[in-house]
Amino acid sequence: MTDRGSHLIFEWLKAKLLIPPVIAIGFSAAWLGSLQRSISTLEQQNSSWQKAITARSSGSLANSSAEKSTSATETRKDDEPLDWKKISKEFEEHQTFGGTIGMRNVIDILDRSHLMTKEELIAGLNEIATLDIDIRSRDALEKILIRQLLQKDPEFVLRKYIDRIQEPKPKLRTELSEAMLEWAKKDSVGAIAWFDEQIAAGTFDSKSLDGESRARHEFESNLISLLVDVDFNAVKNRLNALPENQREKALSKVQFESLNEENQMAFADLVRITMPRKDQAEVLSQHVSSLARGEGGYEKISAYLKRIRATPHERTACIDQAVETRFLTISNMNKITREDVDTMREWVTSQAPESTAAMTGKGLALAIDMGDIHFSEAAQLALAYHSTSGNDGVLSSFLRGGAIYANREQARHLAEKIADPKVRAEILNQLK
Repeated sequence: MTDRGSHLIFEWLKAKLLIPPVIAIGFSAAWLGSLQRSISTLEQQNSSWQKAITARSSGSLANSSAEKSTSATETRKDDEPLDWKKISKEFEEHQTFGGTIGMRNVIDILDRSHLMTKEELIAGLNEIATLDIDIRSRDALEKILIRQLLQKDPEFVLRKYIDRIQEPKPKLRTELSEAMLEWAKKDSVGAIAWFDEQIAAGTFDSKSLDGESRARHEFESNLISLLVDVDFNAVKNRLNALPENQREKALSKVQFESLNEENQMAFADLVRITMPRKDQAEVLSQHVSSLARGEGGYEKISAYLKRIRATPHERTACIDQAVETRFLTISNMNKITREDVDTMREWVTSQAPESTAAMTGKGLALAIDMGDIHFSEAAQLALAYHSTSGNDGVLSSFLRGGAIYANREQARHLAEKIADPKVRAEILNQLK
């Protein structure tokens, strides 16, 4: 199982109960149809299988056509004990030969594991540990049960499996981090005390060449998101206890969705207090991506910048990230048009008018990179915006895009129109 597969499990499983059943029914048919078309290699089979595990736990495969099959797994009665040896064999067969039998097995196990007691989950995990089975099947089966168990007793999960954090490629790092968060929600004092004991005991010491413990960063980020508006000083002290060059990693792993509007300002202050000034804007701008991908992105970003009282430098960094993410998002759904560029320009002007020219050039360069517009058309637009504003920023930013090297003659023509001799010479030199 790949780390990407593990990540997909976590992201989909943690969405459980958030997907309405009606949406889930419609999604299931489309997802299963896509699954049949996408499985062509062993790795693709494994990745799709991981998605099925997480999707079902989130409820998104409810009432799917796969459940109407007459397979043995679906005729099994809920009161019959699960045969983990048989299940693991079917998992292995699915990964080797493909098909939907293994997928139906996953669906059945997820349905039943959700109803299992803590004791039944532990018994299942103990039995799986004794089986002589493929490592990918073992990992997947463990994750299914551990994801359910951490909701019932996160402390037990941490104490039982924390030694797995030391594996070269820890398969359960995400699950253990989630268990830490769930425990802290119920008993922050006990969870933090245990965490600090483990840090002191060397459990989270890094074995990587860079000396950074990615597991500790994930654990710390969960505590930050949970406690930043509850015990600001405690979170600040925890961050200050980390080496300065590792604080950014812990802060960057905080999921924006975990911060409500009330504690976004507290998080921004935490960044400003604990991070070097040169790195603060970058951390804060990362959260803008989440807003830029959604509906009403620009308006929500404006509110975010106002809410955190962004400094001019922070505002510029956030706007730069917003334009990049927004244009990539638009391109994934449609094609970037002049109307999109004009909408972006209007928004940037309302937030930081000094950045409008540069963001215009950047947006046009991105549109070329995404294949939404030809260089010649984008060049004409850049020239038109430049003529209207008289600002070199449109052309200089546009001509720093990678597409100029395949269009040197047109790029040189534009560069000659840049008034600043230093900038003009720099770009012309790149085009030699």
